[in-house]
Amino acid sequence: QGVLVKGGNYIEQLVSCDTLILDKTGTVTEGRPIVTTVAPTDPDTTPRMLMEYAAAAEETATHPMAMAILSHVRKSGWQIPKHGDTNIATGMGVETTIGKHRVRVGNRRYMSEHGIDVTPAHETVSRIAQRGESSIYIASTSKIKGIVGIQDTLKGNMKKALNRIRKTSIDDVILLTGDVEQQAEVVAARILADAFHAEVLPENKSEVVMQLQSKGVRVIMVGDGINDAPALAYADVGIAMGGTRTDIAMEAADITISRDDPLLLPGVIGMATRCMSIIRQNFAASIGINSAGLLLASFGVLPVFWGAVLHNATTIAVVANSARMLFFDIEEGK
Repeated sequence: QGVLVKGGNYIEQLVSCDTLILDKTGTVTEGRPIVTTVAPTDPDTTPRMLMEYAAAAEETATHPMAMAILSHVRKSGWQIPKHGDTNIATGMGVETTIGKHRVRVGNRRYMSEHGIDVTPAHETVSRIAQRGESSIYIASTSKIKGIVGIQDTLKGNMKKALNRIRKTSIDDVILLTGDVEQQAEVVAARILADAFHAEVLPENKSEVVMQLQSKGVRVIMVGDGINDAPALAYADVGIAMGGTRTDIAMEAADITISRDDPLLLPGVIGMATRCMSIIRQNFAASIGINSAGLLLASFGVLPVFWGAVLHNATTIAVVANSARMLFFDIEEGK
């Protein structure tokens, strides 16, 4: 049904987990963002110039934000300027040279680390964040030039999936994202998450998982990218999900959902719950019936022949009861 579980112990652990952490891009959202706002903050910069600067810096990048920028420039019929080598700060930004200008494209923290004043863009960023868009800062020669707003839509059935999850053993749903707090709050409100962590760097995602575990919380981490791999590995159960999932995420995860369908997430938890329920039924039946047979046989009430029949009938009943899982529909959760 499109789900790979790497071991029976993960089915057991799924049932005992009480907190679900969701990475945003590619997990909660489609992972195919588009440019929705181009807002120069410098009077000498046109929207075209702003997008061409951004495309030059992101030309060799493969993350979804970069693909959105490059796609927008190509669809508009604009040219990517000739530029020098690019330097990438993972999860923060990228820089290159266009002529004599040093162009930087990234988040607010990336700009601050390079001493770039982002004050002129505050109002624009606030307006963009209220619409649930991610803000990309573009600077040239240590001066902010403008903001590009990128929108990534929620996956279909995501809210339905989370509503089903809340009916299981999961108490808290937490959103994890590198977006600014205001934008993260908008997305968290849309999916009715219990909490969110904003502006989380890739290397800090695993720290969030471990901080929760140190409080006695058992964590399911759901992600799809290279940045999520450490968190997937540290979580009690790591789940790689989505059409944009990477090989390293699948390797680090304990469970892989190959289909891009959020309803499979509560379905997997429901499958684990059903599986453990059947295991408990089997233990109770086999121990109870065999113990009763042993007592009856020891008092001579049950003949040897019928004792053997009872024992083997119990084995058949256990296998038949377990076979019900063959008809379990993970997407429907039943």
